[in-house]
Amino acid sequence: MIKNILFDLDGTIVDSAPSIIDCLKKALNKYGYEIPDYATLRKCVGPPFTYSFPNYLHVKPEDMTDMITTYRYYYDTENCCLQADVFEGVEGLLNSLVKRGYNLMVCTSKPEPTARKLLENLGVAQYFTDICGATMDAKIDTKAQVIDLCFKRAPWMTKEDTVLIGDTKFDCDGANQRNIDCIGITWGFGERQDLVEHDAAVILDFPSEVLDYIESN
Repeated sequence: MIKNILFDLDGTIVDSAPSIIDCLKKALNKYGYEIPDYATLRKCVGPPFTYSFPNYLHVKPEDMTDMITTYRYYYDTENCCLQADVFEGVEGLLNSLVKRGYNLMVCTSKPEPTARKLLENLGVAQYFTDICGATMDAKIDTKAQVIDLCFKRAPWMTKEDTVLIGDTKFDCDGANQRNIDCIGITWGFGERQDLVEHDAAVILDFPSEVLDYIESN
């Protein structure tokens, strides 16, 4: 029986793509990199930048640290991160789950301070018992590592009664690596085929379907 629900952030709770992509373009411009097409930039929304910068944007190893720092300056210090909206139907889902007694936590590869600031600004932080994210030094970076952090902070949770909800293959992989189910959702930035290939337990298209699935499991 599901009791605990870990929510991915970007692409699952919030539509943060426009602000992330804008800041990526600024960072790429500053360091003289060619700006790829929108589809490629969109792939960078969700995964850790330690993965997406070299694999999608082809950033050289010697530029990685400075480029991530520059991106975070635009995104965090200049508060571009606040230019995001909660996906339609998601706040209603969160409210319904809390009223039914489920424990909700955020599990994101976004740096935790940024995730907290964003969710508080959007007025939805109160639905979560904790907000777990990556560390600025990247010692906690991958989805599997953030899942570990969630269990460390809530040691009463068990893997048998916990699920992760996310929109990308990285969510599926992290959940599978930690032996919990991943509910794949399609209103975010990932691809349905990726969710299939990376063994999502179920793939759902609307927040209302998530509520029905959890209530029946």
